[in-house]
Amino acid sequence: MAPTGSKALAFEYLPIPVSPMGVALLLLVGIVTFLLGPIAAYPEGLWPLGGLCFLPFVVLLAWALANRPSPTRIHTEGIELSVPLWRRAAGARRFYAWDEVVNVFPASYEISGAFLSPFASSAGTLVHTGIGIETAAGERLTVTFTPGAIRAFRGETEGYRRAMEAVRDVFRARERPLVSSVKAYTDDEVKAMQAEAREPLLGMATIVLAFLTPPALVAVVLLVMPLGPFAWGLAAVVALAPPVASIVVTYRRGQRRNFLLSELSKFQESLRRSPA
Repeated sequence: MAPTGSKALAFEYLPIPVSPMGVALLLLVGIVTFLLGPIAAYPEGLWPLGGLCFLPFVVLLAWALANRPSPTRIHTEGIELSVPLWRRAAGARRFYAWDEVVNVFPASYEISGAFLSPFASSAGTLVHTGIGIETAAGERLTVTFTPGAIRAFRGETEGYRRAMEAVRDVFRARERPLVSSVKAYTDDEVKAMQAEAREPLLGMATIVLAFLTPPALVAVVLLVMPLGPFAWGLAAVVALAPPVASIVVTYRRGQRRNFLLSELSKFQESLRRSPA
């Protein structure tokens, strides 16, 4: 952190307390715990399993509170990143002075947990734009902004636009470009990177087969051939393997796509100060 009083605030962004994924999980587990659970446990009512039924919801609520983010603040002397509560308690670094920042550019990222939905992730509708920061020490950071709606590929939120405007104003006042060090790409390389970034991470047929076919086949086998506990466990592993593999491939290819889009944005940002 910079010394108190040395930072003039240019813009402050307040993230929502709980991420979209966290809200979805809280709703799902809450419905199961307080509605479906008591119905299934009748006549025990709201206290089945001696109260252990509330443990998953309590753990999830604690997880949501531990990940409560701090504000993102843009100062004339640097940027204070949004950091979850548990990292702040652990003493994580939050402030980066502009003097140690080499590049600032629009960076691509996906909503937290997006890789768990290969359908939407492969289509690119969960890709959003944040602020990428590269330091002289080699760190690469991404400032994220909670999307108000999932509309289209590479969505830009109001928070991102206002934050980026504030950064541009600060750098303009400091008489320095946002991007100081970038690899120069040829036109052919740019076109190839754009084409690769636009490709689906997985084909729709592959995703459908990975998620729907294994459970259906296992269910048919188990209905036709009643087996013991070991066979049930083996069947569950067989059913889970294709979806898990699909999620892993989606995550890795998604990271690659975000890197390509961010590199293109950084290169384009460098051209803003060089008409040639």
